[in-house]
Amino acid sequence: MPGRNGQNQRNYYRILFVQPDAPPAIIQAAYRTLMQKLKAHPDLGGDEWNAAVINKAFTVLSDPRKRRAYDEALFGRRSVGNLGRQHHDQRAQAEPAAGWEPFRPRVIR
Repeated sequence: MPGRNGQNQRNYYRILFVQPDAPPAIIQAAYRTLMQKLKAHPDLGGDEWNAAVINKAFTVLSDPRKRRAYDEALFGRRSVGNLGRQHHDQRAQAEPAAGWEPFRPRVIR
């Protein structure tokens, strides 16, 4: 994903398998799971390069100032907290307003 300077930028949220609005406790749990249980740490048989990328993602996302700067570069001026609201608004506009009902199959007894 291009950053401000036009260069490719890694998506640290995807690397750690967390949502952009994830709290710090979830980010830390995801980091520990990747490094220990999934054995990404080099001492446990993991690859050094992968461990370095995971460490960099955790370093950025665990520091509030670095995370804010990263989010601005990744998402632009959009607030991460508003991303869920934008999705909800888009779905509301896509669904027909009047007379719409979800499909419910008949139950045969």
